[in-house]
Amino acid sequence: MKILYFITFLIVMLNMVCGSDNRNNNINQNNNQNVDNKPKELPAVKVQVPPVIDGELTDPAWRDAPQGTNFFNRNAGNIQAKDQTTIMMVYTDEAIYVAWYLFDEIPEEIAANVEQDQIRPFNEDWISFTFDPLHTHQFNDRIFFMSNPNGIKFVSHPPFGVPMQEVAELWNVEASIVADGWIVEMEIPWTMVPYPKTDKPITMGINFDRGHHRTGANTWWSKVEFREDGRNDGHWVNVLPPQE
Repeated sequence: MKILYFITFLIVMLNMVCGSDNRNNNINQNNNQNVDNKPKELPAVKVQVPPVIDGELTDPAWRDAPQGTNFFNRNAGNIQAKDQTTIMMVYTDEAIYVAWYLFDEIPEEIAANVEQDQIRPFNEDWISFTFDPLHTHQFNDRIFFMSNPNGIKFVSHPPFGVPMQEVAELWNVEASIVADGWIVEMEIPWTMVPYPKTDKPITMGINFDRGHHRTGANTWWSKVEFREDGRNDGHWVNVLPPQE
């Protein structure tokens, strides 16, 4: 009889342990729902009439443009950002167009200090468009196009041979502060970036991140690790670069 009681006790304890493990697994799965498990994708859309770069998002090109949102705060364990951002992209044979709508609960505290082009914004509100047109996942092949609420222009890897004082003239940026945040529009000519010569649609690496001065958040569209080489950014899929 004692043996029977002992076996019954073991069975009960085993069920409790297994049940606890299952509950912990469920909790971990729920926590992981706030984290991207794979790179996000944005479909490439080619437009016939490009948007006007004026710091507004009223052009027909933006109405049907693919949107990306659901940014994560990398400085807080990749939890979902409180102040969200919406991004859009379209392109033509001449240029790539990027739009940002950056929501802010307290827009009167948006900080914009840098006013000169080719000075990297840092201790203020800023945005950075990461472009990996060759899709190598390597830092040296990644180009960062940055701006702030003043609409300054900073590019990390300017085209070779262009004098630094002329880099800002190669592309176009406009920004505006609105009632619930701020807006940025970018026009980046294909001539500023290297890209594969192909007659078939390809995938390019992209990402979008934002520095939020008031909260100290660094929020990303597609979650990335704290490393540069070999990291997985998001994907711009089915893009057909211009043919020479």
